[in-house]
Amino acid sequence: MPSTPSITLRPFHEADTEFFAGMATDERVTRFIGDGQPWNQQTIQARVHAALQQDPLNDVGASRWFLATEANEPVGIVVSTRKESGVEIGYWVSPDHWGRGIAGAMVDGALATIPEVYGTRKLIARVDPANAASAKLLTRRGFKLETGHEGLDNYTLA
Repeated sequence: MPSTPSITLRPFHEADTEFFAGMATDERVTRFIGDGQPWNQQTIQARVHAALQQDPLNDVGASRWFLATEANEPVGIVVSTRKESGVEIGYWVSPDHWGRGIAGAMVDGALATIPEVYGTRKLIARVDPANAASAKLLTRRGFKLETGHEGLDNYTLA
């Protein structure tokens, strides 16, 4: 049985923009995000700018991003955003690291980190119904399918 990757999450920095942009412009990564299309540079810069704002964590819309690394090499991004109903998490894995358990290790790290950052254990995730791997990953970690909204399945971990 393969071993679980050793993943470290650290706050996202402006210097991580190039790594993120590589994923955001890769149609394999974006197919289940937003409109399913790669992002343009303007969208990337706007999202990075918002991620680096450091808005007060109790404000709806406040977000924190984390760079996921393995042996000091970036492998993905974990995003978290305060919503009315809890803190939404999301994760992007670089295609170079697919199929190795990186996403699961990233979510495990998020489950250990994000509740402490925001002061709440109420986490939510929105998943494209066609993304069976992501739905399975979340349910294995205790998330429950609640409802669908705007074409996405909503999962909650209370």
